[in-house]
Amino acid sequence: MAEFKLGRIRFIWKGDWITATTYYKDDIVRYGGNTYICIKGHAAPADFTTSQSTYWNKISDGQDWKGNWVASTVYKVNDVVAYGGYLYIANTGHTAAATNTLGLEANQSDWDTFCLLYTSDAADDSLR
Repeated sequence: MAEFKLGRIRFIWKGDWITATTYYKDDIVRYGGNTYICIKGHAAPADFTTSQSTYWNKISDGQDWKGNWVASTVYKVNDVVAYGGYLYIANTGHTAAATNTLGLEANQSDWDTFCLLYTSDAADDSLR
């Protein structure tokens, strides 16, 4: 039977990744819907993606529900939003269009359709 010495388990959950934070080897963070483990101590730079492969290994994939799409919001890879009767998942980290008039369509290449939320007809406008 395997024996585990709990004092040797070193993973430390740090929550969401934050710019200018000092991270140490074995710290665990969430960025977007993904979870990463720190492989080399460092002070976090302004942009996670520029340091990801040097300091972090991804340990799990996931999505992060953001609710309705909002103009001028910073979205990360795997963020999920509702817009125009569909759910969309971000395939690229980006800042959304500056106005609601431009909408998600202004950054359409940064999103993949995740699923249809509902269809509408004159007789019944309910979720299906």
